[in-house]
Amino acid sequence: MKKTNKTACVVYYTDDRYDELVKNVKNSFLKFNGEECDYYQIDYTNQEEYNASLEYFDFAPETFLMQYIYAYEVMKKYNYEKVIILGSDIIVCNRMDEFLDNDSTPVLATLNYPCQESTEYWTSPIIEIQLPNGEIIHDHMNINADVVCFNNADALRKVIELSIEHYGYFSIQGGLNELAWADKSFDVEVVDAPYPLSNIVYNARSKGVYGTDMIKKGVLAKHGPNLDGTPSPIKKWYVKDKKLYTQDNKQIKSFHFIEGLGGRPLESFNEIINDFKYHWFNEDTIKFFKEECDCSEFFN
Repeated sequence: MKKTNKTACVVYYTDDRYDELVKNVKNSFLKFNGEECDYYQIDYTNQEEYNASLEYFDFAPETFLMQYIYAYEVMKKYNYEKVIILGSDIIVCNRMDEFLDNDSTPVLATLNYPCQESTEYWTSPIIEIQLPNGEIIHDHMNINADVVCFNNADALRKVIELSIEHYGYFSIQGGLNELAWADKSFDVEVVDAPYPLSNIVYNARSKGVYGTDMIKKGVLAKHGPNLDGTPSPIKKWYVKDKKLYTQDNKQIKSFHFIEGLGGRPLESFNEIINDFKYHWFNEDTIKFFKEECDCSEFFN
């Protein structure tokens, strides 16, 4: 691929189960950011070609590590100044200003579900926030690895090295959180944090729930008897001036389904894909995805 911009976007997925979802990633990213970014898609059709040309790391049969390794290889090989890494279950909903307009911070990260996670090497912090009305609340600074931007190749390499050195359940997400909260050899800015004070959201927080499997057929699950069966917060999203907003008035710059798809057996995988298509979103949101994000094929 010929380099035409200073920024690359790298997406990696392993098999044809993700073909439909990844069309959403590609179409929506290019719709809003294509004039400023070169798009690289590495998948089961071209992975061997990329593996044969690896210069800095060996191939590892681990999806999340390879997602970052391929991004590093692309960044170094073509001398990109910036690389954006997106998972295979993302819908980009606007220009990624917070990534594209910041060329100085080495790592630009985004929030995970509001929960604390840890290993022996790192713990995601809980911070205290004062709201405009004076109320003191707390927020989780747990980072998700599927929507992230690097302005520094050495910082990206450091995340990979930490993930390998301390490899465990969290894989590359562990390395990213370790860099941010323990290692601190490169600055990390979480662009949609703290969430209660943010006007935008890039990742898991737009869902309005605390983890996976908490939305079924568009209604809440695993929330307890008072809430189970009531409409999920996603059903309350709205569109204004061709922008998509959460129920708590945050502009959605990118949406992450984030439902542990890779670990699901095929039947469960297909069930939740159909749930995404037919039950999760209200009509205005589906119209926005189709007309503004070029995701018509998935939602038809």
